[in-house]
Amino acid sequence: MNYTPAKLLNLWIRMRHSLWLVPVLCTLGGAAVAFVMLLIDGSIMQTENKPFWLETTPQGAQTVLSTIAGGMITVAGVVLSMEMVTLSITSSQFGSRVLRSRIDDRTTHWTIGMFLGSGVYSLVVLNMTRETDNGHQFVPHLSVIGSILFALTSLIVLLYFVHHVAVIAQAPEIVSSLASDLRNSMDRLFPRRIGDPPADEESRERDLTDQEKETIKQGLVIRSKSEGYIQEIEGSELMYLAEKHDLVIQLLKRPGDFVSDGEAIARVAFCDKADQQQLSAAINGSFLVGSNRTPWQDVNCAVHELSQMGVRALSPGINDPYTAVNCIDRLSAALAQLAQRQMPSANRFDSQGNLRMIVDRTTFSSVMHAAFDQIRSNSVSSTAVSQRLMEGYLRIADAITDSEQGEDLMHQARLTIEGLLAQPHHPADLQIIQDQYEHLKEQLEQWLGKPSQAEANEDSDENEDKEGEASGEVIG
Repeated sequence: MNYTPAKLLNLWIRMRHSLWLVPVLCTLGGAAVAFVMLLIDGSIMQTENKPFWLETTPQGAQTVLSTIAGGMITVAGVVLSMEMVTLSITSSQFGSRVLRSRIDDRTTHWTIGMFLGSGVYSLVVLNMTRETDNGHQFVPHLSVIGSILFALTSLIVLLYFVHHVAVIAQAPEIVSSLASDLRNSMDRLFPRRIGDPPADEESRERDLTDQEKETIKQGLVIRSKSEGYIQEIEGSELMYLAEKHDLVIQLLKRPGDFVSDGEAIARVAFCDKADQQQLSAAINGSFLVGSNRTPWQDVNCAVHELSQMGVRALSPGINDPYTAVNCIDRLSAALAQLAQRQMPSANRFDSQGNLRMIVDRTTFSSVMHAAFDQIRSNSVSSTAVSQRLMEGYLRIADAITDSEQGEDLMHQARLTIEGLLAQPHHPADLQIIQDQYEHLKEQLEQWLGKPSQAEANEDSDENEDKEGEASGEVIG
């Protein structure tokens, strides 16, 4: 397999976020530290004049080391059991999608690693503590003290771990962890707007000509050779390939999409001189496909995890609207930040201004639909959650930067109101949400403009039909 830098990075990310990497490194580190301490003991500590608190007998050293080694390994098993129980409870209460962030918990990794490393350290030192038949004895005094210090440190870590487990099992902490993943994904994919773009970039922000569109439409279709979710697309590799062979590559899929074996993933134009089989293999190699979605290049992955947690909290079996409110707060805060980020262009050009790639990009509208569609449709029976949705819309409205974002936001608010009017709610609750909706319209007025007369008449007819159901309240 050809491991490009992007593939190596993807492999490293998966290893770094696994449950086993840090404990394995700590185990190897414990063995390495033990050998270093034994070398120190053998070279400078085998003297007659030693501090009294360092002196010990071979039998005493063996007893201490064997007790610590057995205890550390036993407690490591207990920590693993606590982690499995926590994962099981988290999965049943909040859904299996949130396990990704729970498995990535650094405190758990280092706690397991601390106990395993301390246990292995004590075993290695124990193996070198001996008394031979001719009366010669080797007692690593300094190494035994090191083992005791490791054991005391491990106990302090255990106390912190118990506190940490009790904290991170709470719903707000899980929501906060998922929101942190969402912010990190946004920072990677959508850079902050700092000043104006360079003049050469502005010149490349252009629409495709009809001739370019027709040429690309008739290009070579590249089909997937694997099945699963696209975790990453190596854009730099595809750009190099397009420049090398003078191609234009249109990506039909983006990270997070599911592809089946044989499904079209790209279309290539101007590829008459290129080997089509090698070209297909190279483009397929630039798509990293796995069994699940990751937030590395897929911002909607983290959005869906938060949204799914909110929807699950609104289910009749759980009925936890406060967790849904937490999810709405985090999603609206993220979308408010996203509204002020610079969305990359779908058309990518080389340094000479030649069109090289057309990507299926993530838009503000797609992220908003992923964030609120499911929560909105499942919250129609709860006015408290719907009120928080409206508050979230107001938070986003304060940060939008163009009319398209305002229209998407107003569409979500209108659907929220329509869903509530179809349910039997108290008029006072509806009035609160209605006032929020009117406030949102005023806040978005500069972006939306005035509706046409036909739209105004249509809205008036719809509101008259609903009059009575909402105690005479009109949406407007």
